[in-house]
Amino acid sequence: MLKILRMLNHSWLFDLLGIVIVLVTAYTSGYFFNDLKTISFFANDWWAKYVPFGVISVISSMLSVLSTRLTARLNKFGNIVGTGNTIVSGIIDFLLGNSGAVLTYPVSFLINMFAVKGWAHYGSKRVNRASDFKKWLPLMIGFAIALSLALNYLAFKNTSSLFWLASAVFSLSLIPNMLNIFKIEDQWLFWIFYNFVQLAKAMMQGNFANVGKYLYYIVNSSVAYPVWQNARQSNGIKKIR
Repeated sequence: MLKILRMLNHSWLFDLLGIVIVLVTAYTSGYFFNDLKTISFFANDWWAKYVPFGVISVISSMLSVLSTRLTARLNKFGNIVGTGNTIVSGIIDFLLGNSGAVLTYPVSFLINMFAVKGWAHYGSKRVNRASDFKKWLPLMIGFAIALSLALNYLAFKNTSSLFWLASAVFSLSLIPNMLNIFKIEDQWLFWIFYNFVQLAKAMMQGNFANVGKYLYYIVNSSVAYPVWQNARQSNGIKKIR
């Protein structure tokens, strides 16, 4: 079973499937053909129709898939791609109406930068467990929740249901991103839970494009977790020898 999971984790066909999901959903929804004039802020600017906003967004989504897949393979370039793409994703999200993006994405960018340094520190083979950081883990989780609440309160200026939803979702993404700094295998359990939450949200909204995307991410996280576990155990055996 583990051999099959390893093959899937390193499969370029599975990478291609993620890209195809992004392209097909963007094309069938018509989003692929949007230009910058579809954004209200640029609606009256003549030059905006020449900026392929939909194409740029799709490229950003494909880079997100690539980043996730490389990270699952314990490839350090996943964090590097993710760090650069965070800037593009933040701008896109802000233009699409997420005013809180100016607060949340800089935090995500910094965390990704720390992940690049963290992975360089631990090397290509080492994988850690949450129990290796049991003194710090509750503090990390508490900090992620508090930071999410604070940033979203600054963005929403109230405690509406949308505020609580945004805070919960951002917390669920912050925690595994922070665990990724230390190459902790348990981050994938948090990603599985996060993607299930996003899947439920997409199904309730009838956003079937996102349904496909989050199903893909659930499979990716479910495959990555045992592969990372095995990498840690194998590395531990080599150290003992």
